Parts: sequence; structure tokens; C-alpha cells
Amino acid sequence: MIARRDLLQITLGGTLGLLAACSSRRTEKRTDRIRLWVAPNEAEEGFWKIAVARWNARGRGLPVQFATIPTAGASEDTVLSALVAGTEPDLSTNIFSGFAVQLAALGQVENLAAMPGYAELVARRDMGAIMPGWTQGNQVCALPIYSSPTLLWWRADLLEKHGFSAPPRTYADVYAFCERYGVARSRYGMQVISGRGWADRWFDFISFYYAASNGAPYLEGGHALYDNAAGLQAAGFIDRMFRRGWTALDFDAEEPLVSGLAAGAVRGPWDVERFAKIYPETLARIAAGPIVSQATGQGPGATFSDSKGVVIFKSSRVAREAFDFLAWVLGDAALNLLWLQRTGLSPARGDLLENPLFAGYYRGNPIGQAYAAHVASAKPPALSEHTIDIQKIMTAKLVEPLMTGQRTPKAALAEAAAATDQMLRLRA
Repeated sequence: MIARRDLLQITLGGTLGLLAACSSRRTEKRTDRIRLWVAPNEAEEGFWKIAVARWNARGRGLPVQFATIPTAGASEDTVLSALVAGTEPDLSTNIFSGFAVQLAALGQVENLAAMPGYAELVARRDMGAIMPGWTQGNQVCALPIYSSPTLLWWRADLLEKHGFSAPPRTYADVYAFCERYGVARSRYGMQVISGRGWADRWFDFISFYYAASNGAPYLEGGHALYDNAAGLQAAGFIDRMFRRGWTALDFDAEEPLVSGLAAGAVRGPWDVERFAKIYPETLARIAAGPIVSQATGQGPGATFSDSKGVVIFKSSRVAREAFDFLAWVLGDAALNLLWLQRTGLSPARGDLLENPLFAGYYRGNPIGQAYAAHVASAKPPALSEHTIDIQKIMTAKLVEPLMTGQRTPKAALAEAAAATDQMLRLRA
């Protein structure tokens, strides 16, 4: 993100100012409609087509015109390019929390917490437990549309065969299962590391850290917090799994849950549709359990949420009207149900298993219920514009040394946190 941020800062500080003074070179901002960009996938586009049509038909406010984010690559690049060119819409979906903070640092998005009706929307959508993860000081850069918690998928048939009637909940449970199931260099208890890309840290160390810390942040301002007791528990778990040969360095060659190469793996709700299409027989054998931790308490534990939200750009001349539309969409329970039915992604609301409107969707759907139960306790990525750099450091200084045994958990944590702090000081 650093290159993007620097490019946009330079451009917004210079060229964009010149373009703003020359109206013929900038797209004129309209006040007769609300322009919306949505994620470029068929399921979400189908939802917004219906939602926008209903809004426009009822004449509740300014008409909305929507289009998919015009990108063949990362939507973040498209949004930044649009800001440089002055072609950004009034509001855009598909924004993860770190990118929202980056846009806020550049002065490009509205503080949604200051919008009239914000508190009422949070209450109406039962987002009280969710919004702290999206709030920095008194600023809310983006409102979450959906929450996709990470959970551990287990082959229920393999668990049962080896004496387990339910998914493991603690490290000790996992170790006990691995003792029974693991076969050196050919069969593993679970896939612990998701991959070596920066984004993979969300689905291994950060998920384990949130579970161990009960959702405490791993970063605050310019300081890494994960060199602590919870971080040591998570790193210690990863280390022990590798040192005992209960997990492998690489599972990329195949889907380990299908072959039984691993009996457990971290997966998100989007994998339900993938397995239903490609591996339906395996999906029928899957039981979803919590991200394991050293100890377990009552109720759903904390985990990572791969969430996306929506921002309103400061350049919009209809920001209030755009928020009214947004509050209507997000606050309408029937539209939230439609979103769930269309996308399979849980709306970011805490009442999914209590609200009778959603009961039909979750009836007879135990995996869906497990994800819904964790929406309120799942945490988004750290609110930092340096997400990519932070997680590259986690990969190089923490995860990879643990995989290879080059560092102890304590030493790896200290080195990774120190490198993160140094990078953040340099970028401040």
C-alpha cells in the first residue's frame, strides 16, 4: 500500500489541485443522483440491482445509479486511480477496513459516525458489538456490509473414527487428535499455515491471535501489540504443530480436506459454495468448529472476520443523501436476508440467530449457523493503512521462522513486533 499511498498523496497534493481548478478536466459532480460502485461479482451485483430498483421505485430520496467497480485487478487500485482522475462515485462498496483507513488518512472519505441517523442505524441493525472494530477514535471510515468469520473445518468422519464426537476447541484437543491421526510426512492433523502471501496471515496467525486474546487488537496506532501472552500462545501452537510433524510446510498441491491429507483447516464461509460445487461429498462430512485457543469459555470465541464495507467520498455533493440510501439498505432486515440468500455472506449484524426473519435460512444449515454465531465476536483487520507491510513482516519475521524452526516463538514474536514498530515509525 505504500506505493499507492505515496502516489496518491503526491497527486492529490499537486496535480489534483490544478485539475480541480479547471472544471473541464474534472468530472462534474452531480446533485441529481447518487452514484454507487459495487463489487464486481455476479452475486453482489444481483443484490444491488434489486435493492437499487426498490429504492428508486419508492422515491424515498435521490435516485441511485450503480455500476460494478471497473477493474480487472485489485479494486483498491481502481478506487485510487478514480480519485486521481476525479471519476470516483459518491459511495463505494468492497472496501476492507485497512483501505478505508488509508483513504481517511488521505482525507478522501466522510466520517460516517458524524452522519445524522448513524446511531439509529447501528441500533436498528444490531451492530453494537461489531462497530468497535471499525471505529478509530470517533471516526468511522466505512460501514461493514457483511462479516465473514474464519472457522476451523474438520472432517467429522475422521474425527469420529479417531474418538472425537465434536470439533476440537483447544490446543490440547488438537494435539490429542493429531497423536491419533497423524502419520509422519504423509498425514497431518490440520493445515496450520494458509500460505506465504501477506493476506494469508488473516487466516492463520491473526485468526489464532484473536482467539487467544479474546479479540484484543494486534496493533494500536503506530505500535504492534502482538508480542504478548496471547501472541505467545498462538505462536507456540504454530511452533508445536510443526515441530511434532502434525502439519506440513505446503498443502498447495491439493485440497487437503478432500483427500484427508489434513483433517482440519481454517476456512471462510465462501468455501461453502466452492465445496458445494466441486466437493459436495466432502462438504457433507464437514463440521465447523471455533478457531482453537489455549482455553475456551462460554459462547462463541473471537476470530478474524474477512469483512468488506462501504465508504462515502468527501468529493460527493450528495453525501447526506447517499448516507440516507445506505442506512435504508443496511437497516432493512428483509434486504439483509436477500443479501444473505444471494451471496451466502452473513450481514454484519449480531442478531442473525435470534431474529426470526433469518430462521428459515439457517434451519438445517449447521455450517451457516456456526458462521452466524461468530459474526458479533469476529474482528476485522487492524485499522491501519500499512496492512500489507505489517503482514509481510509477520510472514518473514514470525510465520516462516516458526515453520522452519529457525526461531523460538518468543524470539520470533519479539523480532516481528520490533520490525513492525520500526516500519511504522519510518512511515509516520
